Amino acid sequence: MDDMYPVLEAITPSCQNPMVLATVIKVEGSAYKKAGAAMLLRANQSRVGMLTAGCLEEDLTARAGLVWASGESCTVRYDMRDEDDLSWGQGAGCIGVITLLLEPVIGKTLQHLLTLKNCLDKKQTVTRVKRFTRELVPREEMYVVEDGSVFGDDYPDWNLDDFKETMNNYPFKKGLVSAGNSTDLYFVHPVVPRPHVYVFGAGEDARPLVSLAARVGFGVSVIDWRPGLCARDYFPDAAQLLVEMPAEAIPKLSFTEKDFAVVMTHQYQKDQLILQELQKKKLFYLGVLGPRNRTERLLGMENVPPAIHSPIGLSIGAAGPEEIAVSIVGEMIQRIRKAQA
Repeated sequence: MDDMYPVLEAITPSCQNPMVLATVIKVEGSAYKKAGAAMLLRANQSRVGMLTAGCLEEDLTARAGLVWASGESCTVRYDMRDEDDLSWGQGAGCIGVITLLLEPVIGKTLQHLLTLKNCLDKKQTVTRVKRFTRELVPREEMYVVEDGSVFGDDYPDWNLDDFKETMNNYPFKKGLVSAGNSTDLYFVHPVVPRPHVYVFGAGEDARPLVSLAARVGFGVSVIDWRPGLCARDYFPDAAQLLVEMPAEAIPKLSFTEKDFAVVMTHQYQKDQLILQELQKKKLFYLGVLGPRNRTERLLGMENVPPAIHSPIGLSIGAAGPEEIAVSIVGEMIQRIRKAQA
């Protein structure tokens, strides 16, 4: 999932602690994270996210203090191709060249990040485009929202034609690119909303699924009519718990074509009703727990439509709730990656 989710959660309008955002803008060779990876460095030495397996974090923490003190963004390049103990590589497996952008989270940068978070909360994809000189001196930035609106720096020499061409040519690419006749470079970073999964059923086997899905970056809603099961004690990581009958709950949920749904109430009539309603929605992923022939009976069909994942999860021979949770989350991630590719 995108590293920006936990970073944005840690940034609030009232936050007074110095923070510096570190973003990978270019990778040459092998590295732990790719372009677009981000980490938030705080003045108290704490960090949100990670960029390497510990190769650079200590040095970045020291540099972050200088960036905050100057109030100016900068880029830094780490050549980690050597693996002797005196070099950045240190035999840790990072054997590439990594270029990062360091930005103090103040003023316009802070406002841009808060606006970005607000757009993502509304389930709108936002693409960040930041301009650099050929020497990688950071300049202005703009953000284009899925609905067509734009926010960011207002500079008279920003070439909107180059900007639009960049967006059209690199709709899903993350990293530095050239655009039009401009001599500058553009860092393009599409940020999609946090994927959300609606889990229908709060049985014991739903608990590891909800926990794992939340840990890897999904927002999770649990829907069940039994208050004794659909409780915060059992689902501490869920973003939403809705204790209602399926027929009452589904109309209240705002499904989008980016959302996931898993049906696992283990009650035939409930599953049948939920499936009937969810088939009317444009979902990114719909999975049903249980054998395929049971899903066929639920649907009243001889064959399960391709849009419905049944049996749910990757075929890894999963046994038990924890392994089944791994197979389901794995299939959801696989679905995301295939769509991105």
